[in-house]
Parts: sequence; C-alpha cells; structure tokens
Amino acid sequence: MTLRKTACLVLALLFCFPFLSVFAEGETVYAADSWYCLACGSAASRDICPYCGKIRGSWTCFSCGTDNLSETCRSCGTGRDESLHSQVSCGDPLRAWPAVRYLAEQGQGDALCVLSEYYETGLLVPQDTETALECCRKAGDSGYAPAYLRLGKIYDLGELVEQDEYTAMEYFGKAAELGNAEAMWYVGTFWEEGVVVSRDPAKAMEWYQKAAEAGDADSWMSIAACYADGRGTEQDFPAALSYYEKAADSGSHMACDYLGYLYMAGEQVPQDYEKGLEYYRKAAALGNSRSMMALGYAYLSGQGTDADPEEAARWYEMAALAGRTDALEFLKKLWP
Repeated sequence: MTLRKTACLVLALLFCFPFLSVFAEGETVYAADSWYCLACGSAASRDICPYCGKIRGSWTCFSCGTDNLSETCRSCGTGRDESLHSQVSCGDPLRAWPAVRYLAEQGQGDALCVLSEYYETGLLVPQDTETALECCRKAGDSGYAPAYLRLGKIYDLGELVEQDEYTAMEYFGKAAELGNAEAMWYVGTFWEEGVVVSRDPAKAMEWYQKAAEAGDADSWMSIAACYADGRGTEQDFPAALSYYEKAADSGSHMACDYLGYLYMAGEQVPQDYEKGLEYYRKAAALGNSRSMMALGYAYLSGQGTDADPEEAARWYEMAALAGRTDALEFLKKLWP
C-alpha cells in the first residue's frame, strides 16, 4: 500500500468514523443514501468516494483482483459476499478493514468478531474495551460460535475484564451448543478441574470425546492423558498411547512432540530414535518450536542420528524464528 493511500485511509478514519452508532439503536449519523466504500472503508454520501475515488458499489475480487460492480466477479465468478468474507479473514488489518466495516454494519458475525479485536487493541479505531466486548457479543448472538469462544477465553483469563469463570463457562457452553469443538474441550476442562461445576472426570472425558469427534485434534490428547493418569477411567497406558497416536494423526503438534519425546527417551515405550525423530519432524512441520529445539539438539549431539552441525543450526534457526530465544545461544556457537 502506498504512503498516499495509507494517509487517505487514516484521514478517513479520523474524520469519517461513525461506527459506534451501529451499536446504538435509533441513532443515525449519515443520510439514508450514505454508503461504505469497499475499497478504503470510508463513509461517503455521493456516488464517488471522496477519499479513494472509487464509484459507489464497486468492489475488488479478493480471489483475482478484478474490479466489479455486479454481484459476481466478471473474471473468476466469485460472488461479492464470498469475496468480502475472505477479505475479512485474510489476516491483514488494512486490507480487511473495508470488508470488516461493511459486513459488520450488516451484522455479520465474522466481521463483528474481527472488529472486536480492532477495538480491543485500538487498531484502526479508537481503543474501546466496552465496544470490543459488545461487538463480540453481537457476533455470538448472530450464531458465530468463535465469538462466544473468544468471550469465554476473555472471562476465563481475566483479559479486558475481571476474571469471571461462571461467565466464561456460560460462553464456552454457548459456543459448544453451536458446534465449536474447541469450546467443547474448554467445557471438559471445567468438569475435570471442578471449576464452577462439581469435579467429574468422567463427564470431562465425555466432553473431550465430543470435541475430538467434532474435529479438535488436541482433545484426543486430553483423552490420552486421562487414560495415562487414570482420570475418569481406569489407568491404561496402551489405550493412552493409541489416543496420543490418534491425536498426532489428526494433526496435533503437541501429540507429535510428546510422542517424539517418549520414543527418544524410551519412557513407557521401547526407545526408538528413528520413530522419535520422525514424530519431532512432524511436530516441527506443524509449527512446534520445542520439537525444532529437540531436532537441533539431536543433530548437534548425534542423538539417534549422525552429528551434523549445519543441520542443527538449521533447526535452531527455525526455532528462533518461531519465538524460541534460547535457540539464539546455540546459533551463536554454531555460526562463526
């Protein structure tokens, strides 16, 4: 994005930002024919956006970059709403902003949830905790489960608000009712730990099972831990191992990392360096920085493989880039 375009966007935010009115019933800021520009997110009342010069109703396809006026992209056939929702979830706040503002105005849950994050951090909009929470509530009430999940985490951790585990459980329950697998896992942890509800490891396992079957790979790991420790069921390490493997096969980087450790250490399983390194590589490919460190050590010390300082440095570098500052000390020794 050019400096000129960024400046225009900032000016638009400073002088044309009425979004708070969306959440106050009966309030209006612009005339009935006002509109939000889908190129820069500014509010406009004429047929041409005064900030970026785009014509009213025009939008740029997120898939192919074609400018359009019709409901369907004339180049690739992507629908406008599909394009806008993809734009909302792109991860680039500036690029997402026009779609976030437009769809949030329409009460779309994904856009409201992202807008909540903007208000939480003061990104592109004035920092406002109450509005951040209100956006998130409205997103959840629209049927967008991740918003209720986020509210559950906020109250569970005491972020933005005073910690309130009762409210956290309520929001996790709402998200779970909407089919959110991660929320089901959180409900399970409340039963296992006896938070808000009476401790019931068996009921916790039921929720972990629901979460796992709904697609949360790490929940298989929670079931494995219950079998390993005998919580909510009889202790059964072979069963635990099978669930750890199921979690790993389902894409849990934590399960891959843990299995790597078990086989490298020979803890409760026969020591198998080849299998241990294989699991560490799987975990590292899924972004697990601890496994990256473990692979660095293995190649540095020759644990289960030939010593290879260059390969060790490669893994330590990956770990450092993933946020492990302790990897930098190894790199200082390996790099001249």
